Amino acid sequence: QAIHVGAAAATFPKELMKQLDVGGVMVIPVGPEGGTQYLYQVERVGDVGEVVGVSDNSRGFREEDYQVRRVLGVRYVPLVQVN
Repeated sequence: QAIHVGAAAATFPKELMKQLDVGGVMVIPVGPEGGTQYLYQVERVGDVGEVVGVSDNSRGFREEDYQVRRVLGVRYVPLVQVN
């Protein structure tokens, strides 16, 4: 499983990260608009944050479940959030 985000997020989007299965990878640019941005590879390496008996959308979030690697400097348009 993989997620590619084609616009820069100001911070790591936890809701997208929680959608990854263990072993899944997300590639995402992170950084402020007009500022320093980096392309990151985020791999889900654990599922300790998962709550047994509830839907995937209700899973908890634990940083320990993810391995984050900065790949290179980039410049992307900002990610738009819909409320």
